[in-house]
Amino acid sequence: MKSWVKSFLGSFILLSVISLVGYYDYIKSQAYLNDPLWSLDKFTTGGFIRGNFYGDKLVVVETNLSRFSNEGSVVMLFSKRGELLGKFKTEFKVYSFVVANDTLFVSESKILDIKGSTVYTQNFVSAYSLDGKLLWRRNISAFALAYSNGRIFGIDKGNIFALDNSGNLLWKKTIEGNPYRMLSCEKLIIVSTENMKRYEVPAFSPSGNFLWKLENDVSALDTNCHYILMRGSNWYGLFDMNGNELWIKEVSPKNQVIFKKDGISFYNFYAHIDRNGNVYLSEADSFTILDTNGKVIAYYNMPIGYFQISPDGRLIFDEYHVFVNPLYDRDHDKIPDDEDVFPLNNELLHQLFSAFGISFIFASLYEWRKKKEGRKAHEEYLRLKRELERRI
Repeated sequence: MKSWVKSFLGSFILLSVISLVGYYDYIKSQAYLNDPLWSLDKFTTGGFIRGNFYGDKLVVVETNLSRFSNEGSVVMLFSKRGELLGKFKTEFKVYSFVVANDTLFVSESKILDIKGSTVYTQNFVSAYSLDGKLLWRRNISAFALAYSNGRIFGIDKGNIFALDNSGNLLWKKTIEGNPYRMLSCEKLIIVSTENMKRYEVPAFSPSGNFLWKLENDVSALDTNCHYILMRGSNWYGLFDMNGNELWIKEVSPKNQVIFKKDGISFYNFYAHIDRNGNVYLSEADSFTILDTNGKVIAYYNMPIGYFQISPDGRLIFDEYHVFVNPLYDRDHDKIPDDEDVFPLNNELLHQLFSAFGISFIFASLYEWRKKKEGRKAHEEYLRLKRELERRI
């Protein structure tokens, strides 16, 4: 076998093994994201979908997209295997909801009048049993809701408030800025606010007392009540429950602000943290899972957009489908084994072709260098031969 061929094959095999090992480390189990357990397709009618896991169930709310419609939202309750357990319609359109104590707490809006393009509404916070019975309704406006420790927390323009399980107002507090997202734990309420293009995260006790605040372009994305997942315009990271930074990473330029509305920035970026501290990121063209220390433990060349993670971390809901978390196999009890599916896709082909190209270039340079050295040696031989002939 020619030395050029040996050099090429040696380089190609080495680079291919490196590519395959790296590819398997990051792309393992990608088939799971292409093969959902079940889908909402046959249950929905094209409205705006949001879902929250509740124990071993999934509660899905579908809302009419028309801002001029007074139609109530459709609430569906599914088992983790996709069986429809119940379905009902709320009286008014739902904008935010949370499920706790076998109760659906919702922020509703009723259209009172329409004049041209202006819609006049009245907002409520309501509670429904999971079989559709209205339990109570309060004339309170809420942009978003959260629940913990027997209390319903809400945010509205310039305010945060707390209700008990019967809808009684416990307290209401005026805060600086416009709150647009909130998270809650047993001992902490975390609010994301915007004020004159300044994004901040103040934290409060369950009784509304101020505890601490992060400033300078920051927003709280999710919490497992041990860590808080935060992001800025060009970074994301993990913080402890006192607002101290643990680690941060840069956000790809593809996931910067994609548009702004009412002073609030929207990103091509969704993130959650599970109960074990694993961080899940859906970006413009990828889905990444990191451990508590920020180390990448799984990477997939496809985004899933908006998503939710079940309380046990084993299922992912992407607005229309339910998948097995790629960290678990279909038996839901272990990390995928080496014999699990090893998909061949464009990313792997790209890496193999790159290995082929690099090997070809390396072998060509090796052969060129050998020929160059051979020519030099031959020229030296001829020079010495001529010199010897002259002396003779």
